[in-house]
Amino acid sequence: MSALSSIRNGLTSSGSSIIVGIIIFGLVATFGGFLGEGSVLSNNSILSINDKSISQGEFAIEYGRIESEVSESGQEFSTEIIENITKENIIYKELLAQSAKKVGLNIDDKKLNTLIRNDQSFYNDNSFDIDLFRGFLSRLGMTPESFKEYIKSRYLASDLQVILDKDINFSNEYIRNFIVANNQTRDISFSKIILADEASKEDVGKEEVERYYNDNKFLYISPLKISYKLLSLDQDLFNESVDITEEEIEFEKKAILENLKTQKRISHIEIAFNEDNREEKFMLAEKIRAELNDQSLNFNDAVLEFSSDLSTKNNSGDLGFTDGTIFPDEFENEIKSLKLNQISSIIDLTTSFHIIKLIEETNSELSNEDIIERITFTKSSEKLDDVLNYIDENIFITDIESLSNEFNLIAQNISEEEEKNFLTKYKDLDLDDLEEGNLYGPLESDNGYLVIGVNKIIDQSYKTLDEVKIEITNELRNIKASGKTYSLIENKKKELANDSQNFTKYSEIKRNNLLLPSQVTQKLFSFDTSENEIFSITLNNGDAYIVKLDKINENKGVVSSEDLDQGREYLTSVYQDIIRQSFINELRDNSKIN
Repeated sequence: MSALSSIRNGLTSSGSSIIVGIIIFGLVATFGGFLGEGSVLSNNSILSINDKSISQGEFAIEYGRIESEVSESGQEFSTEIIENITKENIIYKELLAQSAKKVGLNIDDKKLNTLIRNDQSFYNDNSFDIDLFRGFLSRLGMTPESFKEYIKSRYLASDLQVILDKDINFSNEYIRNFIVANNQTRDISFSKIILADEASKEDVGKEEVERYYNDNKFLYISPLKISYKLLSLDQDLFNESVDITEEEIEFEKKAILENLKTQKRISHIEIAFNEDNREEKFMLAEKIRAELNDQSLNFNDAVLEFSSDLSTKNNSGDLGFTDGTIFPDEFENEIKSLKLNQISSIIDLTTSFHIIKLIEETNSELSNEDIIERITFTKSSEKLDDVLNYIDENIFITDIESLSNEFNLIAQNISEEEEKNFLTKYKDLDLDDLEEGNLYGPLESDNGYLVIGVNKIIDQSYKTLDEVKIEITNELRNIKASGKTYSLIENKKKELANDSQNFTKYSEIKRNNLLLPSQVTQKLFSFDTSENEIFSITLNNGDAYIVKLDKINENKGVVSSEDLDQGREYLTSVYQDIIRQSFINELRDNSKIN
């Protein structure tokens, strides 16, 4: 099994294939001879876990592995999210590996070397290719020792993960009781006290409202507010003011034709060979090319069946785009003569034969409309830059009205916006720096730039009684009604105990019902709640449920062996999650991560 296959089993994989993500650097395997000298990555540390440094090379391997998995799952994440996932994955792996060493788990150099030599990602023509391996390490900025240390950490993390995932031995009786209890239903009688309904029955006098207001003014403070004018700037504002001559259009068109290089996208089939089987592999390449040309063989099928390039084998041999300078001369010379979907002749790259196909070509011909759009974009961008520079230079001696008149723009009036909303929208501004009459900006926004002219700052103040009279009245009604809730609940309990018929009844309520609030359901199905018991639950919003458990309906079905297996799997999974999460949380709490 290759590294690319084994990584998809995650840290829980076992056996010899522990190397991860190597194949993401497939261009090293395919074009190792012409990627250039030196290392793509340096050995600089980008993360430290309990004083152990994680190199950029290791980060790159993990990043590529995760990016590949995300891509294959059909999901799309931003680079930032993948980087964060990569970091968390490395921390998780390294904490497990360090813990494994502390408890005595280890792997010797001999086994490490065997793991690496058995990884098919480094194989060429059924044998380990030392040059391929060295090229891979060079471009990661890693030494053989640092790479072995990386593989060792993954191996030890895997070993400890297996221990953490070890099944607990639940007896059949325990699982059967769990299933029976989980499948029970309940018959209930209940009543609901709605606080809002009870509050509406309460009377509140004018004097009560005034007294509450005077005693609790601090609860009714009007926030600081800001009135200002807003000028929004982006280059689209200047599109209509742009003048374009025919001479400019022709000049731009000529410049584009001179400088714009056509982008061509190619796919390839690689047939690796050595000196012993060169002729045999060449004959195979000729046979494949012939069948491609007479259309008896599909190019994608040929890639899957014959290509030795593991990095492109599963994506139709796609090597991406070139402008004539990306690939080796042998490729670029052949590409120049290819038409769309045409198959090339056989290309010899010393250690491998290649058959390439031109699958896409960008159109370098631009219409007059395209040219005008490009010129408009450039000129409007220049005008925007001029405006921004003018504002920067005159920010302390001008105002919004002057700017609006100078550049024929329209300012927006914002009246009494609350401080919280203002500072949320304009994160670059500090409230302590704001002064009436001042201009602030240009501030970058999602769509361009903003300039703000502060007209008035209204300080915090107590809201007037008229502003909060209705709010206080409702609050006092709720307070009065809440004070009576306890006695109402006790009266309802007595009525339930006397088997009153004025209660709502539900039969065969299930544990996953949507009829009752979760707090009520949880109490209803609690092991310490018995038949004929009466209980009450008061919710956070003040509503109350008074419930009598009339009957517990036992599961009448037979617990099958399949039910037992599923119950065991569920309980084991819950147990392992609890153990694993507890273990990792304890590790992180006691670790130093920079």
